[in-house]
Amino acid sequence: MRKDFLAVFSGFPDHHFSEEITERLRKELTVRKSIVFISACPLEYAQNDDDCDGMHEMFAEQGLAFEKHCVIDKRTEASEAKLLVENADCIFLMGGGVCEEQLELIREKDCYEALLDCHAAIFGVSAGSMNMARNTIDFFESMEPFPGLGLTNITVSCHHDPEDTWRYEQTLKMSENRVVYAMEDMSAFFIKGGKFDIIGNIYRVENRELHLITEDDIHELEQDEFRRVFDTIPDEFDKFRPRYSEELFDFLNDRAGIGPGKRVLEIGPGTGQATEPVLRTGCEYHAIELGEHLYRKMIEKYGMLPNFNIVNDDFITHDFGDMKFDMIYSAATIQWIPQDIAFAKTFELLNPGGILAMMLTSSEYKSDNEALYEKIQALYDKYYKPDIPYTHGKFKYTAAPEYGYSEAERFEFKGQRVFTAEEYVSFSGTHCDHIVIPDPIRNEFFNKLKSAVQEAGDRVVFKDTYILYLAKKA
Repeated sequence: MRKDFLAVFSGFPDHHFSEEITERLRKELTVRKSIVFISACPLEYAQNDDDCDGMHEMFAEQGLAFEKHCVIDKRTEASEAKLLVENADCIFLMGGGVCEEQLELIREKDCYEALLDCHAAIFGVSAGSMNMARNTIDFFESMEPFPGLGLTNITVSCHHDPEDTWRYEQTLKMSENRVVYAMEDMSAFFIKGGKFDIIGNIYRVENRELHLITEDDIHELEQDEFRRVFDTIPDEFDKFRPRYSEELFDFLNDRAGIGPGKRVLEIGPGTGQATEPVLRTGCEYHAIELGEHLYRKMIEKYGMLPNFNIVNDDFITHDFGDMKFDMIYSAATIQWIPQDIAFAKTFELLNPGGILAMMLTSSEYKSDNEALYEKIQALYDKYYKPDIPYTHGKFKYTAAPEYGYSEAERFEFKGQRVFTAEEYVSFSGTHCDHIVIPDPIRNEFFNKLKSAVQEAGDRVVFKDTYILYLAKKA
């Protein structure tokens, strides 16, 4: 699952946590049976043992000692390392070494998927913080980015010091092709439930321009993190997110001429809510999925099929090389991409005459039981308090012609879903803005929703309209 609590640190030159950092750690680390350190210097055994004890002492001196602490390095058997990660309450990616050596150690010891799935809080410092990102740059080795662990989407430059002119220049070079967050020592990002909290001095650097991070920058980070919120619930997402009608896909596949010999790209397939009807045409199917767990679920479901291809990456930044497609489609996904990027990049990726298909679901349950509708709305008025509001409702599907497409045609297809109270609450829990409602409000809210539907005969009926927009590249 996507981690409940992440901490990204630059460094602790005096080997002590600050009061602000300690306060946050004390709030979050309520269970402290085991902390596991993962080395960035896999062969430096004596140093690793000393650093493991020294870093644990930093917790202990603040009254945050763990019952057990240990370090994973080259000495650790793979089976033991995986078990340590699976059972840890906190995992700390250490610094002081080469980023890629730490990543190689994690994969060599079969810990990568264990890290993604474990319940632990995950921290990083220096090289460890850099490796938490989706894209990592270790400028001591090279300016070429390489894949990190994908726990965050923030590329960091640690130990930032305006007086260190060489390091300062390397950070500016890093920023020429990406946004970089330059962190002074004793600074931290704390990430929980999609929210970012900042301690110390952190700078946003882009195109060689640097400024102290602002509230607007933090909001941008939170909205980007929000795009990944579905990855926290892959199984629930797979079971309860709405599918689309066969009638819609029969129309779409016929209109776009999809079948063997045609190449199709699905943007953000989730767990395949709109995949199978296109895949079974025999086309050359490709998908790009941002969420690591959703990506793995897709491989689990469709990976054995010869015409199925998928990458785990961000459509916004992914390089498709020379690939062109006959159809690109998204089911309630494209609105998470900035409109100018979504239309311009899809247009560039389509063959002449290619189709961009965008679908979404509009639902209402008022007409079936107005009394239940009013009761549920009253509960929303009282309890609906997400930590991060959903702000992605402004995507203009009809704007495709502004980017070279033909006029976006709109088509509608009808459907219906009937939920029990239990199913309705589970479905509600898959909405992005419901996932981030903080506890205990969330639990109380969902219990009230469940009771309302149970009192209405344990039945709520959603009347769905599946909306399809089609635009063509001339």
